[in-house]
Amino acid sequence: MHYRYLAIAGLLCFSTADSFAQGSGQSQVIPLDAAVRTGQLSNGFTYYIRKNNEPAKRAIFYLANKVGSILEDEDQRGLAHFLEHMNFNGTTHFPKNELIDYLQKAGVRFGADLNAYTSFDETVYQLPIPTTDPKMVSRGLDIMRDWAQEALLETDDIDKERGVIIEEKRLREGVAARIQDKTLPVVLNNARYANRSPIGTDSILLHFPAATLRRFYHDWYRPNLQALIVVGDVDVDQVEQQIRKQFADLKNPANEKPRPDYKIALTGKNQFLTITDPEVSATNLEMAIKHTAGKMITTTDYLNTVKRSLFNQVLGARIGELSQKPNPPFLGVNAGIGNLMGGLDQFSFSVTAKPGKLAEAFAAGWSEVEQVKRFGFTQSELDRAKVAYLNNLEKAAKEKDKTVSESYVKEYQALFLEGAASPGFDWEYNFLKKELPGISLDDMKAVANEYIKDTNRDIFIVAPDKEKNNLPDSATVNGWFKTIAAASLAAYKDNVTDQPLLKKLPAPGKVVAQKSYAALGVQQLTLSNGVKVWLKPTTYKNDVIQFMSFAPGGINKYSNEEFPSASSANGIISGSGLADLSPVQLSKILNGKSASVGAFISGRSQGVGGASTVKDFETALQLVYLRFTAPRKDTVLFENALAQSREQIQTRYNDPGNVFKDTVTAVLSGYNYRTSPSTLARLDSISLEKAYEVYRDRFADASQANFVFVGNFNTDSIKPLLEQYLGALPSLNRKEKAVKLPLRVPKGQLVKTVTKGTDNKATVLLVYNGDCVYSTENKVQLQALSEILQYRLLTSLRENAGEVYTPSVNANMSKEPEQRFAVNVSFGCAPEHVEHLVGLVQQDIANLQQQGATADEVQKFKAGFQKQYELQVESNEFWLQYISGKIESNEALKELPNIEKQLGRVNGASIKAASKNYLGGENVIRFVALPEKK
Repeated sequence: MHYRYLAIAGLLCFSTADSFAQGSGQSQVIPLDAAVRTGQLSNGFTYYIRKNNEPAKRAIFYLANKVGSILEDEDQRGLAHFLEHMNFNGTTHFPKNELIDYLQKAGVRFGADLNAYTSFDETVYQLPIPTTDPKMVSRGLDIMRDWAQEALLETDDIDKERGVIIEEKRLREGVAARIQDKTLPVVLNNARYANRSPIGTDSILLHFPAATLRRFYHDWYRPNLQALIVVGDVDVDQVEQQIRKQFADLKNPANEKPRPDYKIALTGKNQFLTITDPEVSATNLEMAIKHTAGKMITTTDYLNTVKRSLFNQVLGARIGELSQKPNPPFLGVNAGIGNLMGGLDQFSFSVTAKPGKLAEAFAAGWSEVEQVKRFGFTQSELDRAKVAYLNNLEKAAKEKDKTVSESYVKEYQALFLEGAASPGFDWEYNFLKKELPGISLDDMKAVANEYIKDTNRDIFIVAPDKEKNNLPDSATVNGWFKTIAAASLAAYKDNVTDQPLLKKLPAPGKVVAQKSYAALGVQQLTLSNGVKVWLKPTTYKNDVIQFMSFAPGGINKYSNEEFPSASSANGIISGSGLADLSPVQLSKILNGKSASVGAFISGRSQGVGGASTVKDFETALQLVYLRFTAPRKDTVLFENALAQSREQIQTRYNDPGNVFKDTVTAVLSGYNYRTSPSTLARLDSISLEKAYEVYRDRFADASQANFVFVGNFNTDSIKPLLEQYLGALPSLNRKEKAVKLPLRVPKGQLVKTVTKGTDNKATVLLVYNGDCVYSTENKVQLQALSEILQYRLLTSLRENAGEVYTPSVNANMSKEPEQRFAVNVSFGCAPEHVEHLVGLVQQDIANLQQQGATADEVQKFKAGFQKQYELQVESNEFWLQYISGKIESNEALKELPNIEKQLGRVNGASIKAASKNYLGGENVIRFVALPEKK
């Protein structure tokens, strides 16, 4: 189904709990959308095909298998996921790594485009392909056919992949994994799911016989458990004919095993567990109240999902208000209905307490839930939720013909794997318009009664090791529930204001000059207060306008003594509401409107950014005006934010990852005070008055501001609104300039090792950096170098050595404040492999410097770059960034560069030269994170 707007409204799962389902008529089976071509071959193989032109000249192929780790025998744990890997390592028509090689030459990137995943119940392969060449569509079907039943599974290839899988598993190690290992068996009631984690076990992954993997493949990769989904710019009839021809001969095994439908049985019992770990930073109470979930088949099912979505939306708003009360005992509270697995969904509740305040934190959070269960919601709350829901529905309706293919693919995937109905947008739109108004407060009360119960309840208390002796037991927590249940609670009072967002219109300005950039379809307006407006009408979206502004200034102009308050100014003031409206009041006023505007203050500039629909564009401009002219300060919110930050600072280095990240930042900035981690002393020096003063100062003068608008608007129609609000922004003509702070990246070769944590894993980051000559051509050469180096590292570190899961190479080149470049090479591995792997990286770099890139590597880069560029330029985001970047860098705003010409300059020799320029090793910093020595 089109869950875009349902997700926005807070829907997390589906159920068929008819006890609170009330529709306007008898429940009926939801029909299938006629726009999707579906069928099933005689061998049970299912297909879904849909024509869709977003994006044009592209199609997405998915092979969905009702096969996951839940089907593994005891000696196969981890092999469903292992098999997914092997489908990329050799099939009948693409032996060894020829599949990846072939697709990369066609512009399909491994990992970013070409990918797959394995979960408990399913394995899904994805392949986006260009459709300009009809042969690519046929080739895509060849690949899907190979993935369905043509994996070679050669013993040597299996043995080589063992190390890669172990390294993928190693990356998951950490405090979250340790906690999950303890909580998951409890949550899953020790069902089969509890000991069928898709990643598997080391003992099996390292030692299983190849025949064991082949047995799993033979048993479960079969047509009656598979579906092919094709959505995109294709000929539906032709694709259907090809599928029927190519997939009809897939065979189900003789005497096939039945595919069990595993479920997690509810016990009716409550469970309690305390967990401590040295890397946990705060005490948390987490709760799951489990329920039996159902399928999305009937109109009653659908209506129930909507009710739960509305319930989550209102409950989330209630809980959001808690954090705005003075000195709350918690750092965070969350609650809502969500999915689980194995046929279950849940009402989840969690609270993160301030030190020593778990009882008070729980009471504050759970009292809100108890209040909802006891009194329900108010009519005004439900009405707001409905208005927001309908607004999202109308937005989706306007963008219906812009729905991307990926959205349909996910829909049909859910239809095949979960049985979730797929009626199409028009059916959903008409159904919701009819049924949504009839949802009542009694319906919301029924949802609460259905989900918030005192059975099938799991409670986990997760805390730092040092709190081990201070944690409550099960009896104590049960006592907390009883106390709140017996307490006298008042019904919720909805604090609603009827004042307008802007009480009085400002005096407007005027357009005093205009200029056109015909090659780009851009018009520039100059307003009487000096504000420059750049307008780029597009049709990439039907009802979206995106914008941003920037002006020189920023926080670099403030002294180190002022820096703590200055650097916090935007976060503190922007989060405090606008004018005399608190964040809660502002949210309620804006309910049902599609307009959002945020401010930023960076080191060298400040401005705003946001988006809206055409209808709510004026509201967005009013928000811009208020961001500039009417910031609000709130002592309660300020003190709450400082208190939360204090707790985070004191426990920040419980997490080894934070130690490593902060070390990298400190070294790369030359231990600059302004980029160093915050301390309690620095936090205590932050002044609300100073932060407010800095914010007001940064937005006191808009005379140098540039506003860029991109979207589906009529330039003449919006001019009066631009004059009314942007023309009214304050103008002091201060002629500010951005302040350039000295850059102190250490020169030469440096090694920095961090030892923290107990997990047997290492993280390596190599930073090659230095001065450069900034140009578009040099940026392309640097990007080509980084991607070609990544191809090589995937081969040498992953495929050949088997000691890394996914090495990463990222490069950037900046013009301001200085012309600099950086190439970052990173990977995770076993601690004992660090030196070997760094040596392999250096060998690959040396080879590039001596031999340059191969023709195949250059072809892969060019194809991938070209395809991505073609997609990017067809988006509002691209043009917003392109226009803004050119203006802010004082570069000429002219037509897009000739990409084919620039790519023509990329060749083996140019990569050889680039590798010497950027990877010469004169300035390279090696960061390594290792576990503490035992």
